[in-house]
Amino acid sequence: MKEHSNDRDKAEQSAHQRKNRGKGRAKRVWGVIGTIVLVGVLTMAIFVGIFMTYINKSLKGHVEVDMSEYDRKVSTELYRLGTDGETWEMYQTLFSDENRIWVDIGDIPKYLQEATIAIEDKRFETHHGVDWRGTLRAITSTLTGSGTQGGSTITQQLLKNVTGDNQVTVKRKITEIYRALALEKDYSKSQILEMYLNTIYLGEQCYGVQTAARMYFHKDVKDLTLAECACLIGITNNPSMYDPLLSDWTRENNRERQLTILGEMLGQGKIDQATYDAAAAEEVQFSDGYTNLGNFTEPTEDQETPEKPTVQSTANNSYYTDQVISDVAAALVEKLGLEDDAPDENGNVRTAQEKAVSKIYSSGYKIYTLQDSKLQSIAESVFENSDLVEYTDDYGKPLQAAITLVDNSTGNVVAMVGGLGAKTVDRGWNWATEPRQCGSATKPISDYAPALDDGTITAASAIDDYPVRDLDGYGAWPKNSHSGFYGLTTVWTALVESLNTCAVRVNESYGSAASYNYMVEKLGFTTLTQRDSQQSGNMGLGGYDVGVTTEEMAAAYAAIANDGVYTKPRTWLRVEDSEGNVVMENETSAHSAMKETTAYLLRDILESVITSGTGTEAYFSGMTIAGKTGTTDDNRDRYFVGFSPYYCAAVWTGYESNDELSYGMGNGSAQLWKQVMREIHADLEDKAFDSCTGLTQVTVCSDSGLLATDACTKDLRGSRVRTVTVAADTAPTATCNVHKLVDYCTEGKHIATQYCPKDKVKQVAVLDWNRALFNDIKARDHEYLLKVLDGSATPNDPKDDICPAHQKAITPVTPTDPTTPTTPTEPTDPTTPDTGGAEDSGGVGGGSWWKRP
Repeated sequence: MKEHSNDRDKAEQSAHQRKNRGKGRAKRVWGVIGTIVLVGVLTMAIFVGIFMTYINKSLKGHVEVDMSEYDRKVSTELYRLGTDGETWEMYQTLFSDENRIWVDIGDIPKYLQEATIAIEDKRFETHHGVDWRGTLRAITSTLTGSGTQGGSTITQQLLKNVTGDNQVTVKRKITEIYRALALEKDYSKSQILEMYLNTIYLGEQCYGVQTAARMYFHKDVKDLTLAECACLIGITNNPSMYDPLLSDWTRENNRERQLTILGEMLGQGKIDQATYDAAAAEEVQFSDGYTNLGNFTEPTEDQETPEKPTVQSTANNSYYTDQVISDVAAALVEKLGLEDDAPDENGNVRTAQEKAVSKIYSSGYKIYTLQDSKLQSIAESVFENSDLVEYTDDYGKPLQAAITLVDNSTGNVVAMVGGLGAKTVDRGWNWATEPRQCGSATKPISDYAPALDDGTITAASAIDDYPVRDLDGYGAWPKNSHSGFYGLTTVWTALVESLNTCAVRVNESYGSAASYNYMVEKLGFTTLTQRDSQQSGNMGLGGYDVGVTTEEMAAAYAAIANDGVYTKPRTWLRVEDSEGNVVMENETSAHSAMKETTAYLLRDILESVITSGTGTEAYFSGMTIAGKTGTTDDNRDRYFVGFSPYYCAAVWTGYESNDELSYGMGNGSAQLWKQVMREIHADLEDKAFDSCTGLTQVTVCSDSGLLATDACTKDLRGSRVRTVTVAADTAPTATCNVHKLVDYCTEGKHIATQYCPKDKVKQVAVLDWNRALFNDIKARDHEYLLKVLDGSATPNDPKDDICPAHQKAITPVTPTDPTTPTTPTEPTDPTTPDTGGAEDSGGVGGGSWWKRP
């Protein structure tokens, strides 16, 4: 019994020992584990400490993103009135690098917001900028080689979009995580989602959902359906794969992506089954006419675009848009007080104008332009497809041309084209606003308008169409485009036939300096020079030092059409910021440039320029039109400015090299004007120009412009009396001082002398006009001048003082007694020639001495 007891004790002792040894090993294991954990915790603490030190020293205060600097970099929107004339429509955006139109979250459909969250970041509404589960999953996938999974949240993607920081480095990822956590402390989820949806790239140069909605659906984003929202947000994952406008393949990919997004929305409870089914079944219409199901449908009426012309410009901007940018930029320079920068190390200067243009492209302005889309389209089509582009200069460069069209009553520039043929660059050379010579097109506004206005001339005046002076090295000046000179002629003829001599005489009578002041102060010209003001050739004939622009010429002529009221031309009405606050307004500036009667009289004459004068190439039926041609020396520039009761257009044609134009071309400016204006007026009512009060009719002499006398009816050419409509306040009151009654020998066609038979003499009126005669130049009325008829024009030739038919008195012949024969003349004694003025002598030096006896 005792032995058994000892055995049990030994067994129990052994078991106890084994138990103690197990406990010791467990303690040692846990001790090791504890040590490892402690080391890990300490290591982690150290790492966190180092990490926080790095963040505090390297990141905090250095890498945070101020989103306010980014949401202002949005596209500027250009608006114009729609076809109804009341509703403003956006027709283009301007952007430097990114085409973006900012929209508030309230204008972004809830479906689009939900679709974005469902496909891009389903835990967006619960995380604090970083989805740790997604981040760990992405890291694990990368480390194990099982694939690459995106772990970026919407917040992180937003930061990458606005900073462009997209390097694949640990430092970049840490910085991004820090930025995301910091961003969510400063901005709400709604603000972050708004910024994200306004910055994502969606293909076709579209940044943000608003420009993309307009590109793909011709809609504002607020009007998109759920199906369209899913199609749109699906593009951002890979635009080259999901852009539905690129190809059939990408459109099919977009459809698959759309269904994936709708499925995610259904699975996450954002839509129900019925909503999913309806959206999946909807046939989405894209802007190119195709649907997401691959069918093609015709564009709806509000989506139709004008038929493309034969030649299509490749530039983004029209010439009109280019000019709007320049005009608004000039206004911004003045408003903001912008100045040129100092030259950089290379001597380059960034001008104030360049700064303003840059601001336009990135400030999200809304610019309300005054363009008429229909008229602009007509002008562009004519100029892009004109046969005139086939003409080239000596260097092979094509002919150029430009047109500006203004509304007579408002002064608004409604259309502008600055080149011939296709436009290939934005903000390139614009011939419509570059000064060129206008030639005789200046005459109505630099000569006749101011002279009629102040009474220097009247509509009844006579002007001497004869060279004004004899210039050394040039000769008689000026010359007319046609050969010869009329002499004393009417204002109507002088302007209708564009007589240079008359224009210079009127300009010099009014005063070249006064003409310059009138053009600058009354008609808004900005390119004339002081040298112009001192030259009657410049001011009278349009051979300006620098030239004029089609824009300023159209505005000046529009004053004639608009009863004498000049309105400063403008391309834009108002500029607003992205919030709709007015930044600048371009108010109408108008004043009286000439009396209403002056405008009326000029319109009346300029109508005849087109129907029977130098402007017949511009004529078309069905509309009352008026205008004036212009040609410069050697046919280097051609001009035409004309108007209807509705619009005024100025057209220039010429070569950049200033080479001579082909005479076989005719007046290309008149031809282009006709093509544009005829189409513009096709559907407009034909109406006459306005009449006015203050007019009166006077009976005047054509050769003096003064009230007619009895002498004016007895002119050798017939009566010179006519009735003319003139302004009552400048109507002539004096009587004709040109016609002088004289005795005239009808046989000798000379002022009668004492030797002229009475039956050959009658009383007529001749021109007592003291014209300075140059060389052998004779005007058409030369032979009717008193100084020519009485010989005083040629004082060195005494025989011109005597009637060529009757140079001395006729001696009566005494009858011979027939019974008394005459003594025959000795044959060897020749008779002396008769130098008298026998009636049948036939003129000076006549007689019959040579006849046989």
